[in-house]
Amino acid sequence: MDALMPNEVPASAFRLTYQQRDITQDITRDLIGLTYTDNLSGRSDDLQVDLMDVEGRWRSTWYPGHGDTLALSIGWKGKAQRALGRFEIDEIEAAGPPATVSIKAVAAGINRPMRTTEHRSYEGATLAAIAGQVAGRLGLQLTGKIAPIKLDRLTQQEPDLEFLARLAEDYDYAFKIVGGQLVFHSIADLAAGPSVATLNLTDLASFRFRDQILMVPKAIQVKHKAPAKKQLISYHMINGEMKAVPSSAGKAISSGDTKKQRKRAASAEVAEARAKADQARQNRERTTASWTLLGRPNLVSGNVVTLVSAGQFGGTFLIMSARHRLDRAGGYVVELEVCRVKAPTLKFDGTTRGAALDSYGINSEVVA
Repeated sequence: MDALMPNEVPASAFRLTYQQRDITQDITRDLIGLTYTDNLSGRSDDLQVDLMDVEGRWRSTWYPGHGDTLALSIGWKGKAQRALGRFEIDEIEAAGPPATVSIKAVAAGINRPMRTTEHRSYEGATLAAIAGQVAGRLGLQLTGKIAPIKLDRLTQQEPDLEFLARLAEDYDYAFKIVGGQLVFHSIADLAAGPSVATLNLTDLASFRFRDQILMVPKAIQVKHKAPAKKQLISYHMINGEMKAVPSSAGKAISSGDTKKQRKRAASAEVAEARAKADQARQNRERTTASWTLLGRPNLVSGNVVTLVSAGQFGGTFLIMSARHRLDRAGGYVVELEVCRVKAPTLKFDGTTRGAALDSYGINSEVVA
């Protein structure tokens, strides 16, 4: 936010539409609060509107119809608001006394066919082609940059959303449905994006950090059976480099700091992709945090922020989820779940060495 005048108190602003009709003024008097939750992957974004309902209008004449939609924009008075998309009303909850109503909605585009169990097989298709087939089946347009990884044979015996979640996790992608689009992004690409904000530790109303010192593996092991050699090959991803050795010789590399994937890879390419994905994910999970701070509309999942003046807990963080809360008094806070993707380079005496940053993840060229 821009600097405020000495006596200026910031006030939140929002615009809520119902079935494309602006109802902001209609609900302002009864508003208790708005909560928008934005997730990077696997779960749909959602919106909750909490209202006083003393007159009972939301239980009668204003009761939403099946499939009705809401759209929300949020920000600060005098500033441009950020549009958060459309949401389909999923649940109405009433309580009292005093009489209140909670309207819960999920990102538009989620429908029942997505939750239907599918039994399908995919032969020799790439990750992008499979994601495209699923998107087409659901009437969605696939967007995003997907590596051309050939997956040999793959079996689906779950609903499409669960199937996509499994694929995304195996290869370190984030996916979500936004309107009529199935958005598929490499998490490594998101983590390498430009920072949208620089925060001081003092900007955080509350914080909690978790730094795993001993539990992060130094190597990832994936096995693949080479048909030509009729031999089981063990692939080890160590510091960004892939090393292939016969499985019997793998004991020379394996240690307590090596994570072994139980599921064998169908090819060397798949083994490499899965090992890189697993190591990048493990590195991101080394340092995680929960922050609460004054609301900023641009702090949404998939964006990157920089934290300074935080010692060894500083660095660059990827937003995994963001919960924006507005209340009737004009307050606006955002609660973030983040993981560190770059850490400050520190000397052994604890002093900072310049402004250099160490990257978490795979940066060097992989040698198969």
